[in-house]
Amino acid sequence: MDSQVAVKAVIVNPKNQALIMCEKGRWQAPGGRLESGERLKEGLAREILEETGIDDLKIGNAIHIDEWFGKPEGKRVHIIAIFFACSIDHDKVAVSDEHEGFAWVKVANLSNYVIEPEIKKAIEIVLQNGKD
Repeated sequence: MDSQVAVKAVIVNPKNQALIMCEKGRWQAPGGRLESGERLKEGLAREILEETGIDDLKIGNAIHIDEWFGKPEGKRVHIIAIFFACSIDHDKVAVSDEHEGFAWVKVANLSNYVIEPEIKKAIEIVLQNGKD
């Protein structure tokens, strides 16, 4: 079984809200898998630009690592995801064609969304450190 590395961003706006995006009916943190030879933060910046149109992302430290098994191209793979604390000075998002929508959320509102536990945990880590 192949393994792939994914990079995910917990993007916080000036209101201490985190960005989540809806893809195929599931809410998640923006980001995606690295391309061959790509460095972590370079891949994260590329994925965020592609998915959100955000070109002024401030990438902080890695804050959470998780793993899961998925079938992104129909073949089962082991995905290792590294979550980064990120911020922007605005709340403007241009959603890609891959996504149905987006939301800015606080910890108290996370239960209103169907969101994977590992993603919820990463968001909670960042927002609670920001004194949500």
